[in-house]
Amino acid sequence: MEFENNTERHNFRCQLVEGALYLSTRPLLSPETMLPALVQRLGGTNVIIGLIPVIVYLTYLLPQLIAANIFSKVPIKKGIVVRLGFIQRVHIFFLAIIIIFLGDSYPTLALVLLLLLYASNQATAGIVTPSWGEFVAKTVSPSNRGKLLGLRTSIGAFLGFLNGFLIVVIFGILPFPWSYGSIFILAGMLQMSSLIAQEKVIEKEPSTSVSHGSFLRLYVTTRNILVSNKPFRQFLIASSFLVISYMSVAFFTVDALQKFSLDESYIGVFTVITIIAQMVSAIVLGWLADRRGSKSGLIITGGTLIGATALALWSPSVYCYYGVFFLIGITISGETFLRYNIAVEYAPINERALYVGLMNAWFAPFYLSNIIAGWLSVYLGFDGIFIVSLLSGCIGVYLLVKLQPTKGPC
Repeated sequence: MEFENNTERHNFRCQLVEGALYLSTRPLLSPETMLPALVQRLGGTNVIIGLIPVIVYLTYLLPQLIAANIFSKVPIKKGIVVRLGFIQRVHIFFLAIIIIFLGDSYPTLALVLLLLLYASNQATAGIVTPSWGEFVAKTVSPSNRGKLLGLRTSIGAFLGFLNGFLIVVIFGILPFPWSYGSIFILAGMLQMSSLIAQEKVIEKEPSTSVSHGSFLRLYVTTRNILVSNKPFRQFLIASSFLVISYMSVAFFTVDALQKFSLDESYIGVFTVITIIAQMVSAIVLGWLADRRGSKSGLIITGGTLIGATALALWSPSVYCYYGVFFLIGITISGETFLRYNIAVEYAPINERALYVGLMNAWFAPFYLSNIIAGWLSVYLGFDGIFIVSLLSGCIGVYLLVKLQPTKGPC
């Protein structure tokens, strides 16, 4: 890697450490494995399990467009990122307290509070994300951005790999609800530690983003973007089909546990397999994004999502089902940062945060498909959901292949 100066080298390292520590907690709070199992343990139905991705993504994505507009008035983003990041991380400790003290005696109340508090956690993350995206774009050069996002994902996955073994151990030695509570406490500690590295990032230049004023003016601006920027609009449409296809992921763990009569220790096994895939693929996808364009990487992650769903549909044994979590690990490792890269590449420099916010707000309604999936599972079973997911995923990948390439990093 080549750096323009020592400040950029310093920022790259700080952003790398921050991201690796933060992402290492993903297995501990995984909406693909940990949360569905916990919701089921607290008495949640398949409809509520289908609600998990809606909470994770809808509350995360919806605030971003408005937040991008509000915080565009702030020239230095670091203060916003650190302060709101702290508030977001505090939620995790409250989640642990709820699980430990209410999970066994009042499971229904614990489930309701879990969903509400997790929604608040994700909403806070969504509010800060556009500013964080601008913060990263300002402090790391375009030529190193894909490498940074790939490396932080890969190293975070390696640390998460170790956390996956801790999950297995904790479930083996601690009874419910202390097992889940302890896992959440560990996640909170690691996320708080990541703030130390983030605080050390040097942000010299003020942002050039401009506020678009009232909500009506913001609506007109975003509508004009969608009308005038045809490739960006096509990217949003293609990715929307992949968002709908992603509805199958929330049911993989529960499907495996029920289909093969597995105990909860397998949650750790599935998590470890997912992380191994992230470790292997994240750096490759980051390198591919810098060399061949983010579109190529996004096509790959869409393909692995299709493969994971197909394998879940036809797996005859738990050993074949391991492949489901390996493939979905590849999808998880790159899908988010590749989308972010594409949005930034389609955007003018002074509207990067707005494009990121618009992209994520666009995707938010499509995550409602998970609620429909939870309801359909009552009538069609998990296999019916997987078939619908396969069809949507194939359409999404086809549209991505036809998509006009971006103009390149900016």
